[in-house]
Amino acid sequence: MQKTTFFFLLFLLAGIYSNAQKITGKLSFHQGDTLAISVEVKQTIAQQAMGQAIDFNLNGQAGHYYNVTNSTEDNSTLHHKVQKLQFDFDGMGQKKGFNSDNKKDIDGQFGKPIKEMLGKEFDIIIDPNGKTLLVKPEKVSLEKPDERFALIANMLKDLTSVVYPPEKGNASFFKVLPEEGAAIGESWQETFKNENESGITTYTLSAATDSTITVDFKTVSSSSSKAEMMGIETNTTMKSNAAGRIILDKTTGIIREKTNMIEANGATEAMGNTMPINSKTTISIVVTRLPAGQ
Repeated sequence: MQKTTFFFLLFLLAGIYSNAQKITGKLSFHQGDTLAISVEVKQTIAQQAMGQAIDFNLNGQAGHYYNVTNSTEDNSTLHHKVQKLQFDFDGMGQKKGFNSDNKKDIDGQFGKPIKEMLGKEFDIIIDPNGKTLLVKPEKVSLEKPDERFALIANMLKDLTSVVYPPEKGNASFFKVLPEEGAAIGESWQETFKNENESGITTYTLSAATDSTITVDFKTVSSSSSKAEMMGIETNTTMKSNAAGRIILDKTTGIIREKTNMIEANGATEAMGNTMPINSKTTISIVVTRLPAGQ
């Protein structure tokens, strides 16, 4: 009986130790590889204006990639370029569509700002945990879009954000797990703040298999932005709640998939009037590794 109890306790302790083991976030890149990233955004916005309900719907896709130009044990150098932007917009009785692969669209009314985005490239050096060590150029600037494109550009921000490099010292696209690693069931938090938005994200390492690591996350944030429409200045404030999941490749630590569902509500103020806004956004990201030579 005592021998049976001993082996049971030993088995139990071994299980506890196994579950408490840390999974590190060390990244493994292969020089010459290309990491192709597909981003899909679906967004609906419902706004009240002068007692009337106005709905906006947008479906958009972006394709961008990182070329691994150098990789060592200490750091990796990645070259980033946007490859494609596409969207379909329906709102205020108008339907607009754009595909950067279509020459007619590129030469049309939305072509200029999109061509500018497609022309922006940057190089980053990141450490094995995904923190940004160096960026060149440090900032990417775009011309202010005209009023015809301003509303759509605001709805496309989850796509067009891929144009901008991370700041030195901040997390790159590839950083997910904390530097010290995390055990299954363990949570950690990261705060963020920029010119228009601030918030906090809570991550939880929820599962691990022989091939993948799963991280769930929730984000609470608030934002404030100003714009000008037909000569009228507007100020929009929003509060958002998001929940999503990230799947990492266990061998390389590189993201395979990421999904994020965001619900936001707030209001736009213009000329002394307040117009309530509600929005729902779904963001889906898929990363495909293309070995050198493909």
